[in-house]
Amino acid sequence: MRSSSFLSYLKLPAVLLIAGLTTACSNYHYKDYQGDWAPDSMTPYDLSNNAADAPVVYFATTRFRGLGVQFHRLLLATHVDDQLLEGAGRRSILDVSGKQALRLTPGKHSLSWCWASMNALGTGGAKCGFGARDVEFRTGQRYVVDFSTRDDISGPPGREVSTITIESEIRNLDTHEVIYPLRDVAKMEKE
Repeated sequence: MRSSSFLSYLKLPAVLLIAGLTTACSNYHYKDYQGDWAPDSMTPYDLSNNAADAPVVYFATTRFRGLGVQFHRLLLATHVDDQLLEGAGRRSILDVSGKQALRLTPGKHSLSWCWASMNALGTGGAKCGFGARDVEFRTGQRYVVDFSTRDDISGPPGREVSTITIESEIRNLDTHEVIYPLRDVAKMEKE
């Protein structure tokens, strides 16, 4: 009889701990970067010399819950035209910095960015070196560098390997035109 009351005594703290963890994780985000996709609340890093109609490039961010744990995945700009942005870069697997939005001069630019995935348990990782060369950004237009991921698990039981495949694209937010990667015109004609 005494052991059942002891188990009941332990159940309450366990339930409270789980409830606390799930509610504490509900608005988790990596560092001070914006967690939800809301371009109007992002402040662009200005590389346009305050040009009135400068194109703006946003880098996507998303939050989701997987297996009860809150995740934050985001892209962070690190380079423009092969120049490192102020404070940007990767210091370790769990420490990546960059910009979530850029104001550029109109014309062609090369961009580089990192993809980061962190969760409320403090684990995650990042991959840098994504980029697009000589992309045309037009006056007064807004763009987003977006991403999609695919998670795969392979290998024998007990030695499984988790792999995340990341694909990026740049599209015009107003026209929805994808400007990177460009589809192969010859391939399109054959389809």
